[in-house]
Amino acid sequence: MELHLFDKIQALERARLKALKHGTVPKGAELIYQHALPGADTPLRELEFASIDFETTGLDFAQDYILSMGGVLMRGAQIDFASGFHCYLKAGDKVKNSSAVINQITPEELYAGISPQQALTELLNKLAGRIVICHAAVIERSFILKLLGLKPNFRLPLIFLDTLLLEKSLLSHSGRTEDLRLAAIRERRGFPPYVCHNAFADSVAAAEVFIAQVKEIFGSKTPTLGPLYQRCA
Repeated sequence: MELHLFDKIQALERARLKALKHGTVPKGAELIYQHALPGADTPLRELEFASIDFETTGLDFAQDYILSMGGVLMRGAQIDFASGFHCYLKAGDKVKNSSAVINQITPEELYAGISPQQALTELLNKLAGRIVICHAAVIERSFILKLLGLKPNFRLPLIFLDTLLLEKSLLSHSGRTEDLRLAAIRERRGFPPYVCHNAFADSVAAAEVFIAQVKEIFGSKTPTLGPLYQRCA
């Protein structure tokens, strides 16, 4: 794959190759580094995606914790519902009253969960070689880095496409200001209501919104990766 100096995807690819060459791949992230990143002109129909969501105790990445992870895989614009996954993490002692009110996750559910490291390993196995879809991707990206013991500004060779930022870019082009919460976006686009703040349900909800956003952005043109990443990077 030819490397272009000002291509943001290629910058990630150069960093990946450099880490492999110098043996500086972060521990626990080895599988991710084995997969070359696709070029910006790659059609979406040739790519695989993982839409993921985390439920957490809050948004302070230094102090808060992941309570559950969920996701679903996609090929092009096709959601593979059979690939859906969801798990609770062993974090029963981390639950806050404020987060429990929102996501309804109880300590009892978490005491039977899996360890954060096991959850991370299983998640990265699903993300390796795929484009990652999230709503407000800074949340998932930051907590993944925390579990890997990396600094918040570390750039893993993963391409995140953020449905919040994609929607924001579409609204800015039209001069409109709207609610950017996932449920509000779905309502505006005519999607049916869903159970909010469940990691698996949110991942499916984001995947459906992503498909609609791609159609709006590209119209009759062939959707490719670069223009989407440009709106999210």
